[in-house]
Amino acid sequence: MTIANDSSGAESVRPAPPRRPHGSFALLIALFGLGIALNASGDRAPDAANPGAPPESTDLVGSVSLPNGTGEVIPAPRRPIRAGESLKFAVRYGIVTAGDAYLEVPEVREWKGRPVYLLVARTESSKFFSTFYKVRNRIESYWDTTGHFSRRFAENRREGGYRAQNEVIFDYDKGEAVYQDGQTTPIPPQCQDALSSFYFARTQALPLGGSVIFDYHASHKSQPLEVRVLGRQRVETPAGTFDCVVIEPVLKAGGIFKNQGRLVIWLTDDDRRIPVMMKSKVTIGSISVVLTEIRRG
Repeated sequence: MTIANDSSGAESVRPAPPRRPHGSFALLIALFGLGIALNASGDRAPDAANPGAPPESTDLVGSVSLPNGTGEVIPAPRRPIRAGESLKFAVRYGIVTAGDAYLEVPEVREWKGRPVYLLVARTESSKFFSTFYKVRNRIESYWDTTGHFSRRFAENRREGGYRAQNEVIFDYDKGEAVYQDGQTTPIPPQCQDALSSFYFARTQALPLGGSVIFDYHASHKSQPLEVRVLGRQRVETPAGTFDCVVIEPVLKAGGIFKNQGRLVIWLTDDDRRIPVMMKSKVTIGSISVVLTEIRRG
């Protein structure tokens, strides 16, 4: 891992890549795939008043506190991820509650002789919402307990009439991701998938005003994922009031890919690094995901 400075002098921790889920609720299954669903691909639309600058975050985050020129780095927590952790969220489109989302670490299990955390993200549309667009999504990641990288990724998605199943095995001895159809794609060492990337970010030192960058793999592509650390903010949720660190994932892709939206995530500013809220702006409007229940492992 290396540390670099951005143009403002803030430090950026450089430790690994993202995927692109499909459709509006794909955002919710990738949920904490660090916003890759929203930021899937590319370049941001320039600010009209400053064509070379990324758009402002004020529409999503309001007033975020950022120390002036301190270069403060919030230390990496000692053990933020524990088996038994279960988080429940309300998923809202504007003022309408569309369903529930869950982030869970049910257990530590063995995968090809290695201990891994089972990471699970689930989304379920509400009874009302299901009458016209039923969502039942589940993604899993086998995440190495010591190295904190992905060894297996699997998804089972139902979004309206859309169905998809997929599995990716990360073979680091051969340096390739093996898909269920037999196709292979080169990967860098110790990379993240769409779900493990979120958990990996929770383990890192966070430079206020800077970025954490790491390798991410999905959809047959490996690329850098940048997690910008926007500052601090206190937020209220049904699960309580929390002092938070505010982060925003940005996929560093180019070419034909275009940025489809933005996602901002609030993590507790303590050793737990629990996600308590997310907000996004996408082409369909606005989405928020708010913590309602928490159970620590």
